[in-house]
Amino acid sequence: MITAAVPKLRIVIALAVALGAAGPLAGCEKTSHESIAKWETSKKGLAKLKEAFTDASLDPDLSAHAAEVLLRKLEDAYVRSTLETMSPERRDKVLARLAPRLWAMARIEGEMAAPTQNQQLAKDTLYDLRRWADPATRELIDGYLTDWLTGGYYEGRAEAGRHTGAQILRTLGPRAGERLIAEANRIIATPDQAGRRRKIGDQLLLGLAVSGSPDAVKLVLDIFAMDRGDRTLPDRAMAALYRGYVDPGGLHPPAEPAALQPHVARLAEIARDDGNPTQIANDAVALIRAAGMPHCLPPLVSMIGHPHRDPRFLWVGVNNALRCGGASALAQVAEAIPTTGSYDVEMIGGSTWQSFGSLGQRDGLIEASRGLLSSRSWVARWIAVESLGALSAKDDADRVAALAKDKARLVGYWGDQTQVPKADRKAEPTLGQRAAEIAKSLR
Repeated sequence: MITAAVPKLRIVIALAVALGAAGPLAGCEKTSHESIAKWETSKKGLAKLKEAFTDASLDPDLSAHAAEVLLRKLEDAYVRSTLETMSPERRDKVLARLAPRLWAMARIEGEMAAPTQNQQLAKDTLYDLRRWADPATRELIDGYLTDWLTGGYYEGRAEAGRHTGAQILRTLGPRAGERLIAEANRIIATPDQAGRRRKIGDQLLLGLAVSGSPDAVKLVLDIFAMDRGDRTLPDRAMAALYRGYVDPGGLHPPAEPAALQPHVARLAEIARDDGNPTQIANDAVALIRAAGMPHCLPPLVSMIGHPHRDPRFLWVGVNNALRCGGASALAQVAEAIPTTGSYDVEMIGGSTWQSFGSLGQRDGLIEASRGLLSSRSWVARWIAVESLGALSAKDDADRVAALAKDKARLVGYWGDQTQVPKADRKAEPTLGQRAAEIAKSLR
């Protein structure tokens, strides 16, 4: 009896050990799409989701599914930081499968529907991930982002989430801008339910501007000139272009100037129109400068001799043309100043030789000034001698002194003296007198 019981006892013990060993294994749940979906609501699901997301041995689609669920649980910071440290090879595979999942999460049904928190989060994450994506996945993401922004009410979508419509469109570029043009044209052409013209919003104008599309810039300029019963529209249109190309306020880099270049003549017309408010004219001038050389110089030089109700407008052209072209523009600028005018030394100096320090092109400016000493324009010769003096061009002292007998009177040198008693009015110097004084200072 005793010998028979021993084998049975061994069997019982072995079975117990086997069952004990099998207990933990029975609790290890295999990672699958079904288990990932279950972990979204389970108490210990968060840790399991993170493990599935980071497990490089898993099918990339399972890791992408885990990342999608983590995002729905508002773990977007964790998802971004994990992807940043993931190996590039693994990340490419995960992102290729995560991008369509994020689009399904971000997509908005209904043109006027406001995006939910999860839809905004998915859109923002798509934008965050595009910097790591390979070319094929980035192309896919760009299409999703374009569809998200242009597939409904842009004003509402542009302000939703961490990344604004302007920031995204600045990154996506002209192709996205073309889609936004279609949305803008629809708003322009289609009245609201009451038959009234739809308002063209600030976000839409800015989105068009920053996209870097020449056609989008053209549309904003067309909108500037439209009569839609909205007195704020010209100001807002020009301000959008200014924000897009000159001063985005640190929110994104300025848009590429190539989109402005075909439109500099039109911008110059706006700047020259003295019926426009000063701010609009100033913005138009800044946009012309933003177009860069050589495109900015001709329209700015054209402003110098343009008749304007404000006589100071001439100096806007002078100053900005020099800032546009630097030393290479000095000759054109000086020759463009009418010889029939009268010029306060402080005004002309402040726009030319007194501003040269900020240009940082001393040698080029000296060379250009030297060439102007023989100009037929007394204004250009005056600018030349004053510039050589301001630039301390000591080697040119004799050249400046050669103009000491120049009898051209510097009309308006002391500014408006009409309110000064005749006995106290200063005599206007000749160009020769100034040349002699400057030549002496250079020796």
